[in-house]
Amino acid sequence: MLAARFKARGQPLSVEHIEVPKLGVDDVLVEIKAAGLCGTDVHYRRGEFEPERIPLVLGHEGAGVVKEVGSNVTHVKPGDRVVVHYVISCGHCKPCLRGHDNWCRNRLTIGHSVDGTFAEYVKTPARSAIKMPEGVPIEYGAITACAVSTAFHALNVSGIEKGDDVVVFGLGAVGLHAVMWAKFYGAGRIIAVDPINSKLETSEKYGADILVDPLKTDAAELIRNATEGWGADVVIECSGSQKAMEQAVKAIRGKNQFHTGTLVSVGLQTQPWQVEYWGFREGWLTVAGDHTRSEIDQILKLIALGRIDLSRSITHRISLREIDQGIELLESNREHVEKVVIDMAKR
Repeated sequence: MLAARFKARGQPLSVEHIEVPKLGVDDVLVEIKAAGLCGTDVHYRRGEFEPERIPLVLGHEGAGVVKEVGSNVTHVKPGDRVVVHYVISCGHCKPCLRGHDNWCRNRLTIGHSVDGTFAEYVKTPARSAIKMPEGVPIEYGAITACAVSTAFHALNVSGIEKGDDVVVFGLGAVGLHAVMWAKFYGAGRIIAVDPINSKLETSEKYGADILVDPLKTDAAELIRNATEGWGADVVIECSGSQKAMEQAVKAIRGKNQFHTGTLVSVGLQTQPWQVEYWGFREGWLTVAGDHTRSEIDQILKLIALGRIDLSRSITHRISLREIDQGIELLESNREHVEKVVIDMAKR
């Protein structure tokens, strides 16, 4: 099969033929039809971190058709369309038993610990193969595996309530979907912050009310003015920028030390940053973990019911052999990009 493998920090992925993985009794072999590129793949290419073993097939967003199942597998069968949930959980540790499979004490990660979805086939434990409802396009399933569900999980973690003022820093694919979910959950004002004009304009289509270019406007001051000095109820930081995080901290602070909002950090922070103790009294600063199997299932049902619309989410479709051009596209900002999806049918 054709696959894109990580072989060294900061180097292009190697697109080459490797063997189709062999299944265990509890495994499923999925023929990948669509796989999404993520900001994490940019970090791999830059050499900011690397997978747990090398070489490794990257890719953690994917959906396809079940090709083969192990002898113990009963809930999916060949021909079923599935989303590949990249969290491999044990199902029996305390977090798993409480429904937090993303916190699994024995977890592995597809595309980081074991071979991922940038391949024609991927092997996954059956519990990580989530059946897709009829009518949901396969490429929507692929981006639900991370970009859409990461934003969904971040809003769930935030404890958002109807009417809350919400700020989203960083309008990549996760940030734009965070705006979408904030609207879905009934946010009051939604403030979108990004230095790229095309992303700001797009966020308005997803539901943003106030658009802020932080290079031209003091975002923290604008947010204070828009919230009568009390700061935002919820801030979702999706850029991974140190400066954005510092502004996000200011954005949840109110007029006094007794009131702060909630800040959820989603973007991968690769540089150190500091916060002051004062100003977080009973507020909340947290890093959103990975989404759960249950959340992916919820999103797929919402798509099937027409409650959310992902028709504008995918802006670029490439072949597997074009994967490095796709990663460069994500990192370059030379044109408007939301989601780049590998269409396995493209040659």
